Amino acid sequence: MTGKDHRTIKCQQIHNPEGWNMAKYDYSRFKDPDWSDDWVYQKPKPYTYNPDKEPNETTEEEKEYVGWPDPQIACDKEYWGIHEVKGGRLEIDVRRFEYACYRCGDHDPYFPEALRKKGPHYIASKVHRHDYTFNYLMDSIRNLKEDWNYEYKPLFNKVFSPKDAEDNYRTNTMMMFGDSEMFDSVELGSKWAYFNRMNTYYRIQAELYYTFLTKVIIEIHRIILRAMTMQLYQNTEYSVFDLKTYCNGAGVDFYHLKNWKVYLKYNDIYNFLKHNSIQAYEKLKKFNSKCLIETDQKYENGMFAMDWLNSKEINIDELLSDIVPFLQDFCKKVLGEDLKQAEWDYDDYFIETQKELEDPMEHFGIYGACGMSPWD
Repeated sequence: MTGKDHRTIKCQQIHNPEGWNMAKYDYSRFKDPDWSDDWVYQKPKPYTYNPDKEPNETTEEEKEYVGWPDPQIACDKEYWGIHEVKGGRLEIDVRRFEYACYRCGDHDPYFPEALRKKGPHYIASKVHRHDYTFNYLMDSIRNLKEDWNYEYKPLFNKVFSPKDAEDNYRTNTMMMFGDSEMFDSVELGSKWAYFNRMNTYYRIQAELYYTFLTKVIIEIHRIILRAMTMQLYQNTEYSVFDLKTYCNGAGVDFYHLKNWKVYLKYNDIYNFLKHNSIQAYEKLKKFNSKCLIETDQKYENGMFAMDWLNSKEINIDELLSDIVPFLQDFCKKVLGEDLKQAEWDYDDYFIETQKELEDPMEHFGIYGACGMSPWD
C-alpha cells in the first residue's frame, strides 16, 4: 500500500457513544499509533490530487496516514481481537476486529455492519461456515456452476464435428493420392463426410448436455436432502412429496416458496429422462408441455426420452440461476435462517478474514502458483 492509498486514513479518536467497557483485553503491546479504547471507525476522506504539490511536500492527509502493521504482529489472532475462550470457541472484541480490518487493508467488505450491534464482545452463533444450511447450499450451487462452465462446457468443443470430418477426409485423401486432378472428387467426398457426420454429432452433443443436466438435478436433490438431514430430517427416503411434507411441518406451504415451478419443472424432466415411461411423459406434458416437441407421434414406453424434449425450453444455465431464489427462500422460511447473518456469523469467518487480509497472496496460494515464496 502506498502513501496515496487513503482507504486507511487515520480514524478520529472520539467519545465512545455506546459506553462499552473496552478494558477486558489489553492491546498496548502492539504499540499501534492510533489505537485507544474509544477508537471509532470513520470513513476515510477521498484522496484529492494536487498538481501544485512540491515533490517533498507532505500533505495533511499523508501526515495522518497510518500504514500496515508489522507482518509478525498481523498474524497474531489477539491483534485482531480474536480470543479463545472455554470450549474452543472464539470471543470477538468487536471494536478491535474492526480496527484490524481497517489497518490491514479494506474495512467495508470484511467488517459486517451487523456485528457492531452485537455489543463490545461477541461469540458467533456457529463454528463453521456450513453449520448454516444456507452457506452449504449456496457453495454447492457455486461448485456446480464452476463444473459446468469450466469442466463440462469445454467438452462440447472436443466432439468431432461435421467440419472436422470434412477437413479430415480432404486431408487424408490428398495425402494418400496427391493428385490435383482428383480435387473435384475429393471435395465431393469431403462434403459427403460433412453431412454423414451431422446426425452423430448432434446426438453426442445432446447426450452430453442431458447427461450433465441430469447430474445437476441429482445434485440439487442431494444437497436439499443433505440440508434437511442437517436439520434433523430422519426419513430414509426423499421425494418431492417428502419435501412438501417437510415444508408443511415447518408451517410453510411449498407453493409459496419462490421459483417452486423451476424446481418441479426440472424434477419432471429428470423423471422423464430417468424412466422413459408414459407416466413420466404425461406428467411433463400436463405441467410443462413446452418442454416437449410438438409431434403427432404417440409416445410409448421405452422410447428415448431425450428425442422428445424441446431443448429450447431446457437450459442448464437457467436452472443453476433460477434455483437459487428457491433455495434461499427454503432456508429463510422453512429453516428460519438469517441469510445475511449466515455470511459472517461463525468462528471460521473471523479466522479466514485475518488470514486473507494479513497476506492475501499466501492465503490464496498465489506464491506457489507463481513460483514465489513469502520471503521473496
